[in-house]
Amino acid sequence: MGEIFGVLAAVLSSGLGGTSIGATRYLVGSVDPLAIGSFRFGIGCLLLLPLTWLRGDRRPGRGDWAATIGLGILFFALFPILFNASLIFTTAARGALALSTLPLLTLVIGAALGTEALSWRKSIGVVVATLGVAVALLTDLGWRHQAPGAAIS
Repeated sequence: MGEIFGVLAAVLSSGLGGTSIGATRYLVGSVDPLAIGSFRFGIGCLLLLPLTWLRGDRRPGRGDWAATIGLGILFFALFPILFNASLIFTTAARGALALSTLPLLTLVIGAALGTEALSWRKSIGVVVATLGVAVALLTDLGWRHQAPGAAIS
């Protein structure tokens, strides 16, 4: 059941992510990208931090603090701010398509760090999916007529 649960969690996560991208695209016209990221992750922190204290989860050791802080800044500050800002200049659909290059980046970085075993099957699947994303991003699928003024250029 472990792998099935993982796939179902990923599907739910993708659904929530798509909803989040659509909502973010709606907000970027009236709210600053930094504020959107601050609210999103600030509220998440306020909700999750008490749960970690109640559960007594293990904190990172002193030797891991720099890496933990670096990852936190990268994934909970730099990434969302840049992504939120990108939605000012494109549609939610194109922003989500660009975000779907993550499997390729994850596979490459995981292999480079030795945390993800490369296989022909994974590699071919990720490359085919990424090529599909590239084709969708490089073609005009009628979204230009729905894009904000700055996104059309």
